[in-house]
Amino acid sequence: MLSKKMNSNDTSKQRLSNGLNLEHCIQCSCELDRKSFLERGYLQFVTRTSSVSCWRAQEWLTHCLPPRNSLEVYNNLCLSALETKQFNDSIRQVELDLHRTYPDEAYFSDTSGGYFALRRVLMAFSKYDSNLGYVQGMNFIAGALLWHASEVDAFWLFVALMEDYELRDSYLPSLPGLSKHCQIIQLLTLEFLPRLHRQFAEHRINCEMYAAEWCFTLFGSVIPVREMINVLDGFFNEGWIFFYRMVIVLLQCLETRLLEARDPIELLSPLKICHKSQKEWKQFVSVINEGNKKFDWKSLIAKVSDIELDKDYIKYLHMNFNLDTAQFSLRNNK
Repeated sequence: MLSKKMNSNDTSKQRLSNGLNLEHCIQCSCELDRKSFLERGYLQFVTRTSSVSCWRAQEWLTHCLPPRNSLEVYNNLCLSALETKQFNDSIRQVELDLHRTYPDEAYFSDTSGGYFALRRVLMAFSKYDSNLGYVQGMNFIAGALLWHASEVDAFWLFVALMEDYELRDSYLPSLPGLSKHCQIIQLLTLEFLPRLHRQFAEHRINCEMYAAEWCFTLFGSVIPVREMINVLDGFFNEGWIFFYRMVIVLLQCLETRLLEARDPIELLSPLKICHKSQKEWKQFVSVINEGNKKFDWKSLIAKVSDIELDKDYIKYLHMNFNLDTAQFSLRNNK
């Protein structure tokens, strides 16, 4: 059980260990980008620190329903104690993954406010959903939210993604959500990229082999945190429809190279570059962009809207997916 009976000494120790004395400040330039050219020129020379969510994050919050006492609930989660094996396992994994989260960004280094804010958000979620706990991949999503949102808002946005957008299903034991999304991606690949679908089949490449990390991190393991704004915008507005479109766009960009692959290793190599360093994601960009130096993620993501999907059918598939069997339970209408 969560223990709320903490004396002042315990509380102060908890505050010190969680880094609550370090204020989290948003890192994005969303507010600055809304200013006029002259205002931006002036403000760039002024120190800009804010712990208030940017306007984009505030728009995301309109898709969520945090509790009225959201700050109190979050603080209680941060300062409560939970003694279970599941939570202790979560703590160990969080500590390992903190250093792997957007490693090129100084704000997430172990001496910064971002590092401690990310730790608190992930620990708080591990208590909030103690049956699930922390799972690898969550760190990238929470980190991207913290880039734009206050710590409390980032936590509740993260909860909304898990519960309202059903991201939680992907982290459950046996990964039923991942199975659901990959089955749909394979259907879409057959429709939009039949030659590539055949190439995958001939080399026995299933969707989980390349799309699992995209699913677990909402592309955060591939796309730099400064560019994740476009992914988060799309996902909060369209949910998994946006995700499926994004996967198809990425596969379209990579199709020529993938079709030239002669074995499974060559086929998976362009798809498996993780966000471990600035150099690696630039290599990924080079592959999908074929040397276009003007490439940016925003322009690629803009192509996502060109992919027309049958939203009603995909919604039908989602509604008829059995998490226990990881299969679609479709019925023929007679």
